[in-house]
Amino acid sequence: MKRLLERLTRNLVRRGVREGLLGGNGIWLAAGAVAWLVRWLSRSPTQRVVREQIRVGETITVRSVPPPPFGRKARKLAKADRAAAKLARHQVRSERKAAAELVDPARVADDETPARGTGGGGSPGRKGAGRSARAPA
Repeated sequence: MKRLLERLTRNLVRRGVREGLLGGNGIWLAAGAVAWLVRWLSRSPTQRVVREQIRVGETITVRSVPPPPFGRKARKLAKADRAAAKLARHQVRSERKAAAELVDPARVADDETPARGTGGGGSPGRKGAGRSARAPA
């Protein structure tokens, strides 16, 4: 019975929008508005009732779980979750970079290799990059 009522009100709302709002028919607009109001008012949180016999030594725990957030509150929570995940990713990357700088594979393989940025030549994009550090002969 409930499914039938839901289907009926859903179809009335659709037809009210189509015929009333878009088509300009005031009667269908009013019917759609009433159907929407009925649907909105009939929505209630589902309550769960459990009946069992309690034996000696058993306890009862009663708790209420709040409904999940929706609308603006849900969007704000999702945004905060994304920001926290981004911060965590950034922290992991920076820790990996710091660990890579502490253990340079080139230094481990050959201890006599100069550190980066030392020595002659410079970077390939700079003027005079191809010149050697030796004195002219």
